[in-house]
Amino acid sequence: MMPTSYDPRAVDDVFVDSYNSNTGKINLKSKLDYYHWGRATSTGIGSDFDGVDMRGEVMLLTRNVKINAEDIESWGGQLVTSDTIEFDGTTRFGHTVLDNVEIFNCS
Repeated sequence: MMPTSYDPRAVDDVFVDSYNSNTGKINLKSKLDYYHWGRATSTGIGSDFDGVDMRGEVMLLTRNVKINAEDIESWGGQLVTSDTIEFDGTTRFGHTVLDNVEIFNCS
């Protein structure tokens, strides 16, 4: 779990013991070393934190991720990575790195 404080080293590496897909609640195999906070909606909306989203980030390190697109009228999903040119002429090159990801019904 990434930090939600001013300490960039306040990272916890823990294992999930159980997960409830209906509620989103997880139980961990061990306690966290650092305090983490968050909320269901972005803190960047409105006047909170001058538009910066301050929620924590959780990364899956040991389970494959599955991207399953919904089939609507025989159309699936798309994964798009693009480049852009800023107003000052700076070119930003997009890149996508996927590892252990299953993609179904996408182009």
